[in-house]
Amino acid sequence: MHKLIFHVIFPALAFAFAFGYLGSPVNGQTISGIVSDTNGQPLAGVNVVLPALQRGASTDSTGTFIIEKIPEGIYVIMFSMIGYQKETHQVDTRAGDVRLHVVLHISPLDFPSIVLTAKPQPTDVLSSPQSVTVLEGRQLDRGRGQSTIHILENSPGVATFSTGSGIVKPSIRGLTSQRVLVVVDGVRQEGQQWSDEHAPEIDAFDTERIEVIRGPNSVLYGSDALGGVINIKSADVPAENVAPMQGKIMLSGFSNNRQGAGALSLYGMLGKVNYRTSVSARSAGDITTPKGRLPNSGMSEYNGRASLGVHGLWGSATLHASRVNQKFEIYENPAENPGATPYQRVTHDKIHLNFRLPLNNMRIEADAAWQNNHRREFEAQDEANPELNLLLGTGTLDIKVHHYPIGPVFGTAGFSLMQQRNQSLARDVLIPQFRQRNLAFFLYEEMNLRQISLSAGLRLDSRQLKIGQDNRLALDEQVRRYQELSGLLGAVWRISGPLAIAANFGRAWRAPTAFELFVDGVHEGTVRYETGDENLQPENALNLDVSLRFVSARMQGEMAFFHNKIEQYIYLQPTGATDPESGFRKYQHSQTDALLQGAEFTLTLQATAWLTVTGGADFLHAERKADRHPLPLVPANRIKAGLQAKRQKLYGLHAPYVSVQAKVVQAQNRVAEYESPTPGYTTLRMAMGAEIPLHRRALLLDIRVDNVLNTAYRDHLNRYKEYAHDPGRNVVIMLCLPFEVKN
Repeated sequence: MHKLIFHVIFPALAFAFAFGYLGSPVNGQTISGIVSDTNGQPLAGVNVVLPALQRGASTDSTGTFIIEKIPEGIYVIMFSMIGYQKETHQVDTRAGDVRLHVVLHISPLDFPSIVLTAKPQPTDVLSSPQSVTVLEGRQLDRGRGQSTIHILENSPGVATFSTGSGIVKPSIRGLTSQRVLVVVDGVRQEGQQWSDEHAPEIDAFDTERIEVIRGPNSVLYGSDALGGVINIKSADVPAENVAPMQGKIMLSGFSNNRQGAGALSLYGMLGKVNYRTSVSARSAGDITTPKGRLPNSGMSEYNGRASLGVHGLWGSATLHASRVNQKFEIYENPAENPGATPYQRVTHDKIHLNFRLPLNNMRIEADAAWQNNHRREFEAQDEANPELNLLLGTGTLDIKVHHYPIGPVFGTAGFSLMQQRNQSLARDVLIPQFRQRNLAFFLYEEMNLRQISLSAGLRLDSRQLKIGQDNRLALDEQVRRYQELSGLLGAVWRISGPLAIAANFGRAWRAPTAFELFVDGVHEGTVRYETGDENLQPENALNLDVSLRFVSARMQGEMAFFHNKIEQYIYLQPTGATDPESGFRKYQHSQTDALLQGAEFTLTLQATAWLTVTGGADFLHAERKADRHPLPLVPANRIKAGLQAKRQKLYGLHAPYVSVQAKVVQAQNRVAEYESPTPGYTTLRMAMGAEIPLHRRALLLDIRVDNVLNTAYRDHLNRYKEYAHDPGRNVVIMLCLPFEVKN
């Protein structure tokens, strides 16, 4: 890895840094203008943001804004204000200063106006070729749970695998683990994500924005994204001149497992350097279900993050360092292993260096990162030595060059390098030690033709997996090589202002992991004896999805249909046999051609000035093509409906709201061999909250009650479903207090 850092990463970044200074223009341009409402009255306090440069401003009392020293180029600029529909415009500063007059329409709905995930260039929701869900702002605050992934469980097409209260991982359109890429601040999250009970190591308090793209997106983010991508944006260093120190305190409590959690975030500017730092902690006891308590199901977590950044006409450079430290207790089947107290300890360290360099005819983004993931699994609370001890080091380098339009065509060329080393440090070995390297190049281009926009992308990946000799697994040293193409074609037809039809056809692939190829032994975390297959071939997916979208000041809705055909689909197949030594059931990795198809529907409607109606439904059918038998662990179909009452002010409170949401989940009786079916159920969630003014600041208060009726149910993707129910009623209280320290 040292050779990778000193001979590849640093020289590449140094070249990009120097090129940024040499190629950047001497003088920057100015973007200014006035923002008003539909009656022509100026609006003060409108947020104006250039996402590509992380620059912004606010309008003054006359509705005027100005952003200076903008490098020549083409950018998307976003205008947002509470109570108004967000607007986006494309501006071109290559010919000089830009002057705008923007009109915002009144809308109490909090719709996202911009999407960063589906394309290299920021775009609005209607212009994305693929179906994307965006969570940010107060919508994100109100839904925060015990992990970052918890909030996604109500998003269209997204389900969650859970093991207890803290281990939660996403499933998109029936695909999970290695088939869903989790990207944090432009860097793919790399841990031991190959197992059901291995969740992404992400601080829930440090998340500022989440985008979920449904469907293959391997061209931009790398092989493995057969199901989709979850793009998580952490709170960044401030990009403009701010006070020396600002911050916020966040506190939350959960009644069900007596969990307390809190975080402190500080940010500001010292001289020419901007900074942000945060610490967080949470501790939880055992889960309580309507049928009783689940012993040994608690968790604890301690996290920290620090960032330093500099911004200038030449661009920006930011250095991030973070640590996530987690402990999860695992509740085992009391009929098979009564009194068992296994647990996991996971530490994830990351150092990330980001450059943004706008030039005369292009914009360069470079991300270099090092991740160190240390996973230890213990058989009992009093055990000093772990049964499983894995250390995974991952170095990544991603460089993207965004070129400005050549006629109607603009796009991005990219280079990606990933190198990994996995070590098995315990006496017992579940997977072999290995080194893995992935090198990729991609090109993505777009063409705008008035109401129609077309997009196409191509990516070449070359992967090498080198397995070390391991007598314990009876393995000789060997090398596996894979080389594949990924591609996509997309089209968006803006039929009218608020209405659009989008279609996307994509090919993605995934190489088998070392775990799937060579695992052989008892896996305490899943309570299984698992066996690999050395003859597994790469998965290849062909996906077609079509969607109809409508976005206006009073309504947003989408209907999406998808058809995903996966050749050589890899899955863990129960054998029906039992390992005589451990008593665990035996599972074998197998392959088959698979077909996953379904539909998603979402609707948000402003029925009156104070009442919002929401609804949605997900339908998924997944089967083996050869015999039409169901695939294992397919989420059940579901329907959601909700109401929210909201006022701008009430009794001195700002933006008070009350909401109720019902979720109806169909029984899942189409199950694979030796898999347990689960009955249908209905749960109810209620919430209320407001912003309480405090000395020119606002205390954000949210109170939520999950599973209001204390319904006893078993989610099909809960690993405890065969011997325990899901959590019962849970009262959640969340507080957020921003503050500023003045000189």
